[in-house]
Amino acid sequence: MLLPIDSKYSSCARKVSANPFTGSVCVTFTSGPKPYRFEGVSRRAILAAVALPPISVGQWINRHCLQTHRTLDPLY
Repeated sequence: MLLPIDSKYSSCARKVSANPFTGSVCVTFTSGPKPYRFEGVSRRAILAAVALPPISVGQWINRHCLQTHRTLDPLY
């Protein structure tokens, strides 16, 4: 069950959706057409982002997906 994270004002991500049960986040960056899946993201951070979207989606992705050395897999 992927829940959307509001990224309409983001210059970093075109689309962000997350599953708080599995700790996975799918991100489509504006720099490319491929969506990427991050595994092992904090479930608490995902629920907080879904309930109250972060001011900067790019900073949220950097903090919770990229800087914590999570698994990055292209979806196709």
